[in-house]
Amino acid sequence: MIGFLRAVALFIASMFMQWWWNTHFAYWGAAPQFLLVLTVLLAARRGPVLGMLAGFGWGLYLDVTRAELFGASALTLTLAAYFVGVARRQIDLRAAGPLAATTFLLTWAGFIVSGLLGLIFTKSFEWSGWVAIAVTPFLNAAAVTAAALILDARGDR
Repeated sequence: MIGFLRAVALFIASMFMQWWWNTHFAYWGAAPQFLLVLTVLLAARRGPVLGMLAGFGWGLYLDVTRAELFGASALTLTLAAYFVGVARRQIDLRAAGPLAATTFLLTWAGFIVSGLLGLIFTKSFEWSGWVAIAVTPFLNAAAVTAAALILDARGDR
C-alpha cells in the first residue's frame, strides 16, 4: 500500500512540477519535459507496460492543459515508453549515457510525431519553434541523468 501511495504522489507531483517549471522558467518555449523524462526513466527501470500506463496518464494531463490536438501527447508518451521497452532489450538503459542519448533522440522524435499528428488531423504541422527544438533535447537529457542519479543514490532500481 505504501508503494502505491508513493507512486500516486510521484504521479501528481510530477504533473505539478511540469506545470510550475513551464509556467515560470520556460524561455521561448524551451523547458525540460519532465513528464517525457519520467516516462522514459520509468519504462527503462520498471518496464514498458508501467511506463506506457504512466505516459498515457501524463499525456492526457498535457492534452487537457493545452488547447492543441487532444490525444497527441498521450500517444507520444505511450509510444516513447514502448520504444524504450524495445530498446532496453538491446541497450543497457541503467547506465546514464545510453539513457540520456535515448531521451535525447526520443525528444526529437516526440516533436516530429506531434507535428505529424497535427498535419494529419488539423492540416497544419504543429511547430514548437527553433529554440525548443534545439534546446529541449539537451535539457531532457540532463534531467533524465539527474533523475537517474537520484534514484540510484536512493537505491530505487
